[in-house]
Amino acid sequence: MTAEIVIMNKEAVALAADSAVSLVTGPADSPQKVFTSASKIFGLPGGHTVSLMIYNNASFLGIPWEPLLDRFQESIGDAPLPTLGEYADRLIRFLATEEELITPEIERDYFTSQIYGYYLAFRFLFQRGASELMRRQGEISEDQIGVFVAEKIAEMYGILAGAEFIPGADDAKAKELLAAYGPVTLKAIGEVFEELPVPDAARARLAEMPVLSFVKAGDPRDPASQNFSGVVITGFGRAEIFPAIVTYAVEGRLAGLLKFRKIEDRKISLENGGYVIPFAQREMVDVFMAGMDPRLYDALVESLAAVFQEFPRSIIDGIESLGEEEKANLKNQIQPRSDDLVDQISAFLNNYRNSNVIPIINVVISLPRTELAAMAESLVNLTSLKRKVSLQAETVGGPVDVAVISKRDGFVWIKKKQYFRAELNPLRNTLY
Repeated sequence: MTAEIVIMNKEAVALAADSAVSLVTGPADSPQKVFTSASKIFGLPGGHTVSLMIYNNASFLGIPWEPLLDRFQESIGDAPLPTLGEYADRLIRFLATEEELITPEIERDYFTSQIYGYYLAFRFLFQRGASELMRRQGEISEDQIGVFVAEKIAEMYGILAGAEFIPGADDAKAKELLAAYGPVTLKAIGEVFEELPVPDAARARLAEMPVLSFVKAGDPRDPASQNFSGVVITGFGRAEIFPAIVTYAVEGRLAGLLKFRKIEDRKISLENGGYVIPFAQREMVDVFMAGMDPRLYDALVESLAAVFQEFPRSIIDGIESLGEEEKANLKNQIQPRSDDLVDQISAFLNNYRNSNVIPIINVVISLPRTELAAMAESLVNLTSLKRKVSLQAETVGGPVDVAVISKRDGFVWIKKKQYFRAELNPLRNTLY
């Protein structure tokens, strides 16, 4: 995990990123090792006033992002492009068509590992469900396990089958990938599920699901869709007066089909003169900006909705003089009013958050570039401090890299860690 932020106004863009990178072999919230020396901000050399920033997954198909971005810069040359949107489009096109670094062998190895990871997650789900059945019933038969497994597979298969295809994919592409990776999926099913009773019909669906998961657009909140690289592109195009930002979640590539989704696309304008945009672990920035943790907001609205629904029913049910029909009529009359009250409370909380955000944005609009950089660094340090004093893994930490992009000065480092001693590398030091 990581903490990164982009702060923009009409004058400049400030970027800040911590240096922590997590080695994860199990649940994402329980990393096995955290290193604090990773670079996550990359400026494009030459005449470009653009920077790229990476979060979440530090590699694409197992390839570190730095050599990929170096190759991307070579592909566009030194001449700046007219707009930031063109930089974003060119990056996506590059990732979809690059063949020297991203070979068919790399795509195959990537997808094979995805297949095994997909099935291992399913096996854990099946085992947990079977254990819960055994706890409730005391004993379950192999047939009962098979029924449970088949029901779960049918449920997840239905969700995938009903989802929309990602751009560039269709039924023909799915069949092509199923034919190409059929032997791999069957081999993985045999190795991962071993003696687990999986009915034949469910096994056939199970063989299709990794490919469907790739060619279909899944829910971004689904853990299966969390192994993406967040790519932030920000700065100025040649023809642009004010900065812009475009961000993508890039998941992978298979047979030339790139799976990605656009997350942010914002531009500074005369009407919208400032933005504060956090990435990855953003909870402390949200608290700073809105005066309320989003998790607290969700918990309040959810709990109050439950109270307003249950409390009137409890009172009505306790009135012994009312008949069942009268009670039902009263409940039906009160229910819409309860929903209205919840909506009013939600609107009040939203107004409270906005009343905190708007004054900060108004200040950001007027900040000089040095203050933009200081603010960006402070907000990343705030998240790092929270992780340091909590019992959670310190997945945010290490030196904070800070850079500023302006139309006149281009990309400028304000703070940057160095993994070498400057006095021993004088020529190299001039490049930083």
